[in-house]
Amino acid sequence: MSTQHTARRDPRSDRFLIDSALRSFAASRPDHAALVAEGRRITYRELDALADRCAALFREAGVQRGDRAMIALDNGVDAVVAYYGALRADAAPSLLGTAMRPRRFGQVMALAEPRVLVAARSLRDCLAALAELPPGARPAATFLSGAAPPAATAAPPLDGHGRDFQEALAAAPAGAPERRAIELDLATLCWTSGSTGESKGVMLTHQNLRNSTAAIGAYLEHTADDVILCVLPLSHTYGLFQLLVTHNFGGTVVLERGFSMPWPIVQKMAEERVTGFAGVPTIFASMLSLKNFAKADLSALRYMTNAAYGLPAPQLLRLRELLPNVAFYAMYGQTECTRVCYLPPSLSLERPSSVGIAMPNEELWIEREDGTRAEPGEVGELVVRGPNVMRGYFRNPEATARALRPGPLPGEVVLHTGDLFKMDEDRYLYFVARKDDIIKTRGEKVSPLEVESVICKVPGVVEAAVVGVPDQVLGVAVKAAVVKAPDAAVTADDVRKKVRAELDEVAVPKFVEFMESLPKTASGKVKKSELI
Repeated sequence: MSTQHTARRDPRSDRFLIDSALRSFAASRPDHAALVAEGRRITYRELDALADRCAALFREAGVQRGDRAMIALDNGVDAVVAYYGALRADAAPSLLGTAMRPRRFGQVMALAEPRVLVAARSLRDCLAALAELPPGARPAATFLSGAAPPAATAAPPLDGHGRDFQEALAAAPAGAPERRAIELDLATLCWTSGSTGESKGVMLTHQNLRNSTAAIGAYLEHTADDVILCVLPLSHTYGLFQLLVTHNFGGTVVLERGFSMPWPIVQKMAEERVTGFAGVPTIFASMLSLKNFAKADLSALRYMTNAAYGLPAPQLLRLRELLPNVAFYAMYGQTECTRVCYLPPSLSLERPSSVGIAMPNEELWIEREDGTRAEPGEVGELVVRGPNVMRGYFRNPEATARALRPGPLPGEVVLHTGDLFKMDEDRYLYFVARKDDIIKTRGEKVSPLEVESVICKVPGVVEAAVVGVPDQVLGVAVKAAVVKAPDAAVTADDVRKKVRAELDEVAVPKFVEFMESLPKTASGKVKKSELI
């Protein structure tokens, strides 16, 4: 007669999961604010309990280890609770935001085949399209959050599904769920698209996220006393890591839906005594355009970060002038490896065009097209080696094979970023361009970023974006889209004269278009395809 033994999980295994910090601080500092959002202040104890309830809700819906949980919500309490709840259910959460069009929403759903979906009621067109998806792509359970749009007369058809997320959460059982996940399991699917527009799901494991949060927190010198204001979408890794890094060190996240109106955000920074703020050049340009920005009490602010290639020198100098006690970190990252490098603030004036050195526990180099390593000053593709490198693209072995290639050690792979960089003799990195962004004109190659940086030096210029456009004479011509201050008298000749003075003639824009604003994505990046 045989006796069956049930294997018991070592409770210490949970320490290796990205949500373990939330559990830890719920025990060690339960009443400290973990999240400030939508007029609510949620403690670590409360957020931890909500994550457990959400995990129970997802388990009741049939979620098992490795299943996908799609979260189509804007920044807010429900998005954070659903994200942590999916992790606690041993699932892989995927934050989509609400800017996604129905066609791309359907593509992502068909590829991911999620077990559950938590979506904003405002996504009527996307929700209505669920019935048209293949059976495997339809979630077993759908939960709805927020108010319906004013024009809605009835709830969208959901084939009998579509429970209110808050009501379902309140009815779910409390208590910590049993876990099976280990650090090699998927912890997040982040969606990105290349030049073809193809949706690709970047697979990030608990190990990836834990290593990245530890490294980022180390160079930003995070502590439990930090209060971080996040206006970036959680559906992008730059925004998501504001949440994960802060909670990894026991701090407070002040979460805003976005950055459409800069002055209320600056006021929030003052009211909440914010110590850290992450932005992109367009956000900092909006801040500096405020006439009363200098009057705001930002005395608690310890650092600001920029991770969208380079902050134009005039912006950086003005920020340093207005905020002399604030450290400014220039950074660079990709969804495929979360973060790559950072420039120590003490070097921001000495090396203003650099995005820095490799972050802790990571190795970087520049590679020529023939696979050999480039010399200092030579332009080539940036290669990343480290525990922050993604597992691959979800169900896309071809794209994975292009990005992840054999590394120096047998059996390992490294990330080929597709971005062109150069590195100086001290191993500081300088971004040149995306391979696809390089403008080839008159038989020469032009870096859009280099031209943009020069244009931003023109007095009165707020922002600039440079693209290549079809031209009957040149084949491809350089075009500059420029945003100037309302009272600035900047002309196209001023722009061309400045570029001609600092760069080769081939980089001088043939076309200069002045715009009230540049078209941007939800994360603040310029949509250059709309400028061609």
